[in-house]
Amino acid sequence: MNNPPSKEELITSVIEFIENDIIDELVGQKRFHAHVAKNSLQIILRQLKLEEKNNRFEKNRLKEILKIDKDLNELNKILCQKIDNEEIDINNNDLIDHLFKTTMEKLSIDQPNYSAYLDEKAN
Repeated sequence: MNNPPSKEELITSVIEFIENDIIDELVGQKRFHAHVAKNSLQIILRQLKLEEKNNRFEKNRLKEILKIDKDLNELNKILCQKIDNEEIDINNNDLIDHLFKTTMEKLSIDQPNYSAYLDEKAN
């Protein structure tokens, strides 16, 4: 019995089809939109591979900073309120570390070829 292809395999095959069979046949706005579609699928593929792990890391850092356990969205709202109310110092090293790591995790999905991201990742 054959298993159906995974989400990642399906998306990868569509990306390869667009890249290898479609883009070179198009011009102008249709070519541009094919690139946008390919890039969007690549972001979705990275989300499938990385987002759950990244969200888990982000939530764990927030639980440490805030000393409470809620869902990720709620933790982020609480963090923003505490920063706005000056209950958390914006110069707090744990906060700075968290914001840096969260930004890097978001870039790993959205813009993994961004030069500043690559420079920082190499350090």
